Parts: sequence; C-alpha cells; structure tokens
Amino acid sequence: MRRIIRTLAILLLLGLGILAYHRRRPVATVKAPTTRYHGYELNRLAIHRAKDFTVLISNEGFETHYRGTGMLIDETHVLTAAHMIPTNGNEMWIYIAPGRRIVHGKPVFASRSDDLAVVELDEKVKIAHYAVFQEMHYDGEPITIIGNILGAMQWYVSYGIISGEWDGYLLMDGTMTHGDSGGPWINEQGEVVGLSDWQLSDEEPAASIKGGVSAKAIDAFLKEWKQPSILQIIVGENV
Repeated sequence: MRRIIRTLAILLLLGLGILAYHRRRPVATVKAPTTRYHGYELNRLAIHRAKDFTVLISNEGFETHYRGTGMLIDETHVLTAAHMIPTNGNEMWIYIAPGRRIVHGKPVFASRSDDLAVVELDEKVKIAHYAVFQEMHYDGEPITIIGNILGAMQWYVSYGIISGEWDGYLLMDGTMTHGDSGGPWINEQGEVVGLSDWQLSDEEPAASIKGGVSAKAIDAFLKEWKQPSILQIIVGENV
C-alpha cells in the first residue's frame, strides 16, 4: 500500500512540474511574418476595394489602339501613366467595372519626367473608396498588382514583393506586362504604394525586375496639379 501511495505521489509531483514548466515557457509576442504569396483570402477585402477604384483604359482611333490601367482618385479624375496619353487625339475610353460602364476622358495634367497623368472624366463616377496612397513601405513587403494584363480588358491580379528602390522608382518581382501601366500596387491594407510603369526587356538577364512610380512621387505630382506654380498658371495646362 505504501508503495502505491509513493508511486502516486511521484506521478503527482511530475505532473505538477510539467505544468509549471509550460506556464513559465515564454509566449511569442511577435506574429510570424507574412509570406510573399500571402493568398487571396488574407487580403480579399483590400483587393475588392482596389478593383472598385481601378479602371481599364482603351485609347481608340483610326491609326491604332493601345490599352492600360488607371486609378480613380476622385469622382471625376483618373490617375494613370503619362505614356498612356494618346498623342494623335484618340479618345480615352475609361472602363469602370468592365462590362458595366464606359466613360470618356481627356488628359488635363501630366509630367513626362514622373510618367504620371491626370485624366478628367466627362461624367461623375461615385464609389465608396477612391485610391489612397501610402508613402511608407519596406523591402520584402508583400504587394498585390492589379492591372489590364496584355490589354485584355479584364482585371488581372498577381503577387510580388517590393525588392528595393532605384532612381526614385520602386522595384518589385511580380507579374506585370503590357496593359498594366498605370495600375496600382497595393499593400495588405489596400493602400497604393506604387503605380505600374516599366519592366526590363525580355532580352535583359534581369527581365523579372519591374519598376513603379512610388506613392511619394505620386503625392508630389498630385500636389503640383492641385496647387500649380505661377509659371504653370501663365503657361497653361501641363499636358
């Protein structure tokens, strides 16, 4: 009987020791970092909102047509890449939620050095959330790229990471091709950290590197548009 009691006591002490060990073991206070391919479900709402303010652009005319992407910044203006502005007077057709609504637009302000342009719409487009720009970013930050890939006139979503900066541009490694110009790079909160602009040619060994206009450059450009200098006022619209 004493042997049984002694065995039970030893087992009880062992159990209490194990319990005390688990209680003392430190608990992680930092969440594990998000993987670069963070998955659609994790930022589904952010992508949904970004699609609301992302528009597809088609420049139509007798000579040629080419296509790209843009972002609604308010109910009557779209931000896109300056190289999307037609040089031969072609109309700019802005597709709001493709297949549901098309409006026409004309460029009213542009900067070739920043490769940015503002297009004014001929009618109002009211949505719940317009593009919001976030200048803060970090190397390795996962982003979602939304665009009009290959000019197919339908949204295309891909993932990548911010790989660094070069000459004022953000660099990333996600999928981006012709037609994506002017489209947003969004973070996990749905804020725009960059605008699709260029990629190295396929002949280059680092063809996977893509460049985007940073939110910092975009904010400076929009400030210049809203508060033009005296010289700009005298010369007129910068298009």
